[in-house]
Amino acid sequence: MAATQTEKNGTYQIRPDLKDKFRPSQVKEVIDSILEEKLTSFVYEKEAVDEMAMVISNALRNRIIEMNFPRYKYVVNVVIGELRGAGVKVAARCLWDADTDNYSSSMFVGETFFCTATVFAAYYY
Repeated sequence: MAATQTEKNGTYQIRPDLKDKFRPSQVKEVIDSILEEKLTSFVYEKEAVDEMAMVISNALRNRIIEMNFPRYKYVVNVVIGELRGAGVKVAARCLWDADTDNYSSSMFVGETFFCTATVFAAYYY
């Protein structure tokens, strides 16, 4: 197998430069703005929840891609549930490189529902 030009020159990079690293605080601002934009006038109906979760996750993915964190791959998780007095816990486990990979998360609470949105970013070596 032939080596690529970057491998020949010894410039293959396995860590992002500081300026290219995923920035959770900036991504949280994006998540907050999208949740606010999409959910402020949303009324919880179980028939509409699946579509709204897809709309939010697609909007988040597209906005995060526009932020141009090179070589990062994303997983976007959106959970919308009805507020009926019961508790809920949302958890995730990931196996990743603590130096390069990260996540950002936020929550929106409406009158009759809650929504959590999490963006996981994994650096692609």
